[in-house]
Amino acid sequence: MNKTKNFFYLKFIKNRFIFLIPLLTFFVLFVVIPVLLSIFMSFTSASFQGSQFIGLSNYQSMISDSYFWNSLIVTIEFAGMSTILVFIISLGIALLVQNENKFSSIMRVLFYLPYMTPLIVAATMWKWMLNYNTGIINFILTLIGLPAVDWLNSNPNALLSVIMVQVWGLVGFMAMLFVTGLQSIPSEFKEAAIVDGANKFQTFFSVTFPLLKNTSILVLVLSLAYTFSNSFALIYIMTTGGPGYGTTVTPLYIYQTAFTQYRWGYASTLTLFLLAMAIAIGLFALRVQNFRIRKRG
Repeated sequence: MNKTKNFFYLKFIKNRFIFLIPLLTFFVLFVVIPVLLSIFMSFTSASFQGSQFIGLSNYQSMISDSYFWNSLIVTIEFAGMSTILVFIISLGIALLVQNENKFSSIMRVLFYLPYMTPLIVAATMWKWMLNYNTGIINFILTLIGLPAVDWLNSNPNALLSVIMVQVWGLVGFMAMLFVTGLQSIPSEFKEAAIVDGANKFQTFFSVTFPLLKNTSILVLVLSLAYTFSNSFALIYIMTTGGPGYGTTVTPLYIYQTAFTQYRWGYASTLTLFLLAMAIAIGLFALRVQNFRIRKRG
């Protein structure tokens, strides 16, 4: 019996690498190999007409591609404004519903419902609601005597509209994260501040908000990641990148380059640049976080 147990321990438990095989296989098949293929294709003119090694020509074309740099600016505007608005609004909602009572419970459910709505359904619904001729938003505006607004076919209304929908779908989830953070703060800290004569405004900025630092970082990181991962589907359904290139974010521009213009080599170059940017931002965030931890220690 002991020999059987020792055999099992030596062959399976001690060699923990065996449990990583499924994850490593997935990582190699769907991350490493695609990245290596993209690197190879970025040095070619791969398209329907064939593939030929062209060296750094795609990278030179990227530098002079004004449409690509415009898409990068649109991406930064979309992600930046969405993340900031999600942070502010979700924190405000959390402060309103942090107390445990029936009203707060109902409001939490209502605020969380948009996050549970599938992205495609939400984008299609808002596209109909914001339609210039038949949308309910313009119908309500005309009822109260205001002019109809071309939400999705004019700049900057189109970009502001997709940002609004992005924020609408995300604030509920982020508010629940803030509620959890607020409820984890010991009440003694707030009571001590009140005893010292601090009002609610001073208590929030001197006690509550500093103690929400970890939750705030989590909300910012998740909001930014969610915005990047969903920008393509949301904008493709609502505006298809229009009007003009007003809402063409970089993932959508890469899609158009690869599957409309069939310039797969150049699309691979743009993808690698976007991947490098994401890695650089992630490393910078980790470096800042590690610096704060060392400074605190």
